[in-house]
Amino acid sequence: MAKSNNTKIRKKGQIDFILVAAVLAMVSLGVIMVLSASSPSSLAKNRK
Repeated sequence: MAKSNNTKIRKKGQIDFILVAAVLAMVSLGVIMVLSASSPSSLAKNRK
């Protein structure tokens, strides 16, 4: 019985879009978390 090769072979240099989307989502969530964590101290320091 011969195996059928159902996996797609990617060309060199081709981007994995699912991985890129996951990385971008995590980076954007991280930036939002850092900015939201620093906002209370910024408001307390610059309140007039």
